[in-house]
This record gives sequence, C-alpha cells and structure tokens, in this order.
Amino acid sequence: MKRDILYVDDEPSNLIVFEAAFEETFNVYTAANADEALNFLKSQPVPVVVADQRMPDMTGVEMFGLIRKIYPHTQRVILSGFADSDAIIDAINEGQVFQFVRKPWQRVELLSVLHRALDAHDLAVQNSVLTERLLVSERCAMLGQASGRIAHEMANQLNILPLIELIEDDYREDEQLLEFAEVARLTYERLTELIEEVKAFVRFQPQNAELKPLDLDESIHELASFIRFSRTVPQEQLSIDIRARPKILGHKLKLHQVLVNLIKNASHAIADRTEGRVQVMLDKADGDAVISVSDNGTGISPENLERIWEPFFSTKGDAGNGMGLDVAKRLIAAQNGEICCESELGKGTCFTIRIPLLAEGKDDSPEKNSAAPANPSSAKPVPLS
Repeated sequence: MKRDILYVDDEPSNLIVFEAAFEETFNVYTAANADEALNFLKSQPVPVVVADQRMPDMTGVEMFGLIRKIYPHTQRVILSGFADSDAIIDAINEGQVFQFVRKPWQRVELLSVLHRALDAHDLAVQNSVLTERLLVSERCAMLGQASGRIAHEMANQLNILPLIELIEDDYREDEQLLEFAEVARLTYERLTELIEEVKAFVRFQPQNAELKPLDLDESIHELASFIRFSRTVPQEQLSIDIRARPKILGHKLKLHQVLVNLIKNASHAIADRTEGRVQVMLDKADGDAVISVSDNGTGISPENLERIWEPFFSTKGDAGNGMGLDVAKRLIAAQNGEICCESELGKGTCFTIRIPLLAEGKDDSPEKNSAAPANPSSAKPVPLS
C-alpha cells in the first residue's frame, strides 16, 4: 500500500517535478507555502513532509519547528542549496529536521531518504506505544504495592463485627435497627472478602471466584437496600425494575461490585440534570439473564466510547481513576458473561450485562410488565419515565 508524502515548495514547477518523480511509489500531496501545509496537516497528518528551505513568509526549517511540536512523529526532510547548509545542519542537530538533501536532488538518493524517513516514523510510533504500555505497567505495580498496604490497614480496622452481633442480640424488637445491622454485616462481609482478594493478588496467589447458584432478583433487592445508604447515589432518581426472576451461576459480591460502579457512574452522568434518572432493570432473553443500567445523562462521545474499557482511561478527570470499567468487564467475564455499552452524547448511556441462565433452572418469570421491551438487550439510553 502506498504511503503518504507531503511536499511543500513555492515554485509550481518544482511541485510538478516532485509529484511526477514519486507518484508511482507514494501518495504525493503538495502545498505552495507553510500555511497551506499546516492547514493540510490538520485534516490529514502524514508520516513524512518534504520542504524547500527558501520560501516566502516562513522558511522550511521554521515550518518544521512548528510541525515538530504539533506532530512529533512526522519526519521532516529539507531540500536546499549549499548556501543554507550550516543553518540546516544546526536544525538537524536540534532535531527539527530528519535529513538535509542538497538541490538539485537525484531521484535515487531522495527515494532512499524517504524510505528511511518512513521507517523512522514507524519506529517512533512503536516506541511511543511501548512507552505508554511501560508507564501503565509501572502504574499497575505501584497500585499493587499501595493496595497491599491499604488492605493490611483496612483489615486492622475491621473490628465492627462484635458490635453488630451485640445489636442483633440486644435489640431484637427494633426492626429498623436490625435492618441497619444486617446492612452493616453485609458490608463487613464484602470488605473482608475484598481485602482477602487484594492480599492474594499482591502475594501472587491465584484466587478463582467460586460460582454458586444465584437468584438475581434477590441479589438486586439486596443491592438496592445496600446502595440506598450511598451519598453519591440520588435515591429519588434511582428506580429498580424487576421483570424476571432468573437464576445464574455467579458470584454475588463481584456482581454487586460491577453494579455499584455502573450505578455510581450513571449518577455522576445525571448530576447536573434536574430530570435525570437512573434505572436498573432485570430481565431474561435468549437463554441469558439480562441486567441493564441506564441513565439519561450526559452520554459518552464516540471517540471515548471506544476507549472506556482501557485501564486508567477516565472521562471524570480527578473524580475517576479509570479502573472501574476495565475491572467490571473482567468480573463479568469471570462469570461467563459479557458487558456492552451503548451511548449517545447528550442523551444518555445504557450498560447491558448478559449472563447465561442456570441450566437446571425452570422458567419462573412473573408476568411481564406490558411496557417491557421484546428484547431487553437492545434497550437504548433514552429519557426514563
């Protein structure tokens, strides 16, 4: 496949000669001056730019100084006579120019330079990718060390269980207090299991989640009881819609981790909307349990939608660490399920989780709500009623 080359020269005859010499080998684009070249690069970056040194308004080296800042991987080749060689050699030493070719140039010589410039561009891009991966690896290592310390300190502070048992024994007639104690006990159990997972991870001890039969409607109701104490989730804007009672082979704690994260993300998306709504819906379709978390919030742009599953990627700025959705995808995959996202900027977002139904289970779904969609996995992020 032909690679792209941009040639910049204020002499029309030079543009014609260059294009004729290399059009069979490259996709040759031309520009008559620096401004025209910079405007072209805004719409279509190219791996190599070739330019004449002596041009009106801005020399080739000056133009390359700007290109280097905006497009650091683009390689820059300068064409000029002997009189400009000292200035151009200085530019090469400063990294603004990949190579200097004296005029009049020979096709064979310049062709070799262009091929080497393309190789240099590709190598620079690969190095950039490898550097980014190395930074991610270093951040993961630092996160692992910090997590180990945090887990140790949290374990030292989890001494609330005797107090919970005391409340359950001494205040059996106080239903509200017993309800709070049950929430506290569940929270204690969640934290204890999470701490053990972190410790096992830091010690490189594989810990496979044991999947058990799980009634999803009960799990969702339990989650609703737990999350109503969260200050980041507006209870008056959250609705739970149970349309089926599917049973799966799953892990309740890990499923709750995912749903809490999705609900908090949705709550963040509607934070500035007085009519904002978050809906959690449970249904089943095509042999799968289907859980969706929808909102009518800010939505996700198409370019960010492609990256939301990347580690450390976040659209929340300082409010997020970019770990949630990457972890959520792995937790759902560990339960033989999958998670996907549909979003429209300015209208809302819908995350859909599908997990295979337990094979032994029978269809014990209640009668469907007349407003239920025929295929819940195709639910779109729309304003919720």
